[in-house]
Amino acid sequence: MPSWLSDPRQRARALLVTAFLAFCLGILIAAWTALVPFFLGMILAYLLMPIVNFLHLHSPRFLQRKGWARPLAIVIVYIALVGAVAGMLSYFIPAVTSQARTLTEVMPRLIEWIESLIRYDVQDFLDRIPPDIRTWIEANVQSALSTVVTTLQKGVTITIRTVSQTVSFVLGMVIIPFWLFYVLNDEGKIRRTFYRLIPTQAREDVHCIMVIIDSLLSAYIRGQLFLCLLVGVMSTAALVILRVELALLLGTIAGILEIIPILGPYLGAIPAVLIALFKRPILALWVALAFAAIQQVENVFLVPRISGNAVRFHPAIVMVIVVIGAQVAGLWGLLLAVPVTAVIRDVFQYLYLRTTDRGATPEMALEYLRARAL
Repeated sequence: MPSWLSDPRQRARALLVTAFLAFCLGILIAAWTALVPFFLGMILAYLLMPIVNFLHLHSPRFLQRKGWARPLAIVIVYIALVGAVAGMLSYFIPAVTSQARTLTEVMPRLIEWIESLIRYDVQDFLDRIPPDIRTWIEANVQSALSTVVTTLQKGVTITIRTVSQTVSFVLGMVIIPFWLFYVLNDEGKIRRTFYRLIPTQAREDVHCIMVIIDSLLSAYIRGQLFLCLLVGVMSTAALVILRVELALLLGTIAGILEIIPILGPYLGAIPAVLIALFKRPILALWVALAFAAIQQVENVFLVPRISGNAVRFHPAIVMVIVVIGAQVAGLWGLLLAVPVTAVIRDVFQYLYLRTTDRGATPEMALEYLRARAL
């Protein structure tokens, strides 16, 4: 058992801190809609912090002595970020918007064609299957489709409605750039202040837990976003080579949906396959093969090198976690259920190792978890 839990006074203090954190968590849950912009800002800070730290570390010494190095590094990162966003707004967004408008125009015909395909071709195929097997297939397919569609609709609808209709959300989005600057600039002070709130005897354990969370989230979040970019580029290139209409829009959709664990690659391929099938069946086959090849490249070469095995869950378990997360927390649960579950698992394992009868030291428990992650 950790030494800071052996003293009754320390246990009481730990209980007090736990109660305070639970109270703060309750406030965060109650004010979640207003805090969504700050949550997005925290993700952005998490992504930009390594760049700011690198520029700060390699800045001229006279800037560091005067305390100008870090603010200047943040300004440089801001300028680069604004330039990237401006480039997207100038070239990428108009092209995607134009293709989305075209897709909207042909959507009624596409839906009508899909309905006729299901009504006649699929039904004709099912009529050739024995009645017992056909009934089982129809029931399970309908149940699976209903679950997936309902989950996605609920997640997207609830999130968009609760977020977009609040004044606090708009206000939060306006002040995020200024808030983010202070977070990036005072990261060291924030970290020291946080540790001062923790009892001295427990700081080493808290530090180890923060290392566990940081290492897992850094591998997962940055890896997933980079994978989205790579998959979007590869999908767009494949669709352009195959001369599929709306290639940029369909590749962008595939890249965005890649952020959904396990299910993302399949969901991202469906619009492209349907558009190709609407044009020529053989083209749909080539598109499906192209997306299958991209997924294999992703699984074999990209994932192990970019994000590693951060979450270390079997794909079947990930599917269950994603569905439960979407049901509980909507779109945010769909996106964050897997990394949050992985964090809870690793923190639980660390605390379990620290509170056994023999009691591992913080370093031993941390090294054990690192060894399991390899």
